[in-house]
Amino acid sequence: MKKSPYSPDEFMTGLYDKIKADPYKDVNDADEVLKVSRGIKEKAKQIFQIDKISHPDKTYLLTKVGQPLDYPDYTLQKYSVEITNGFLSAVYILEPKNISGKTKGVVALCGHGYGVRQILNISKSGRKKRFNYIDNYQKNFAVELAKRGCTVIAPELFGFGEARLSHDLRKPFYLSSCDELSHHLLPYGLTTASVRILQALVCANILREKETVDSDKISLMGISGGGLTALYASVLDDNIHKTVVSGYINTFKDSIFSRWHCPDNYIPHILEIGEIYDFASALAPRKLLIESGEKDRLFPISASKFAHEKIKRIYTLMGAEDNLIIDIFDGKHSVSGRKSFAWLAE
Repeated sequence: MKKSPYSPDEFMTGLYDKIKADPYKDVNDADEVLKVSRGIKEKAKQIFQIDKISHPDKTYLLTKVGQPLDYPDYTLQKYSVEITNGFLSAVYILEPKNISGKTKGVVALCGHGYGVRQILNISKSGRKKRFNYIDNYQKNFAVELAKRGCTVIAPELFGFGEARLSHDLRKPFYLSSCDELSHHLLPYGLTTASVRILQALVCANILREKETVDSDKISLMGISGGGLTALYASVLDDNIHKTVVSGYINTFKDSIFSRWHCPDNYIPHILEIGEIYDFASALAPRKLLIESGEKDRLFPISASKFAHEKIKRIYTLMGAEDNLIIDIFDGKHSVSGRKSFAWLAE
């Protein structure tokens, strides 16, 4: 490896130690935890700046696109919805069949790949797909949840698939617009995460308005970049019932800062609030399930286990140990599902 006395490696490492906050360091009981958690949530609102692009009083009208796909256990229908001025989003709703009473609602948030289709098992034309184009690390989890009786809404997240910039649509389907969008949002004080979180929150509200869904049982599940979205959306919305974060709970130091990651992972001022595990801890005592793969090279398991212990401590102080489930599975960077699928359907 080449060396230079002018390389900024030491400077960058020192910044982490100098700036990273440790908000739960001195907490010893549930009241202190709640006070710190409220502070984290308020600061999170400031860094994501959702109010700049959201419309609190807006009614979100769904417009049906094409015909539904009929499966033995569920139907799948594509819709368009205006998330905010100038941003029309594709969302897919999976309705389970043969279910009596109200269903659990889940917002399914995809990670990097070829967009929302990767968790729906459909082709580019919207038809049923018989094979996977690339490694299906996302396990078609929206489909798996619908099969288990959940009503699922899955948005095409900002910068993926059909939600790429126009000049990127001619590129291979697995290339996103994350790089350009992330850089161009910064001068406005926004991030790619800001827009995706808004999409998740809008989708949660859409589910709450459905007569067939229990409005008190709305959950979020995301993998990788979708896990990022699920985590921070849950921090901003106290009404989220359950959260599944797959392939993301770790430390910024050992994952996001240890190698190249997509620029949509980098959020200004976030370390001044805390580490990834601090935001997860702010969900206590709400229900949280974490999936971490033993062989995940993007989010190393040693750092994930360190983060797990930090989160366990806060849940224990809150007397909510039973509301935290950690699934460490023998796999790479992927959805597990062995606990989360049934747990969300309960």
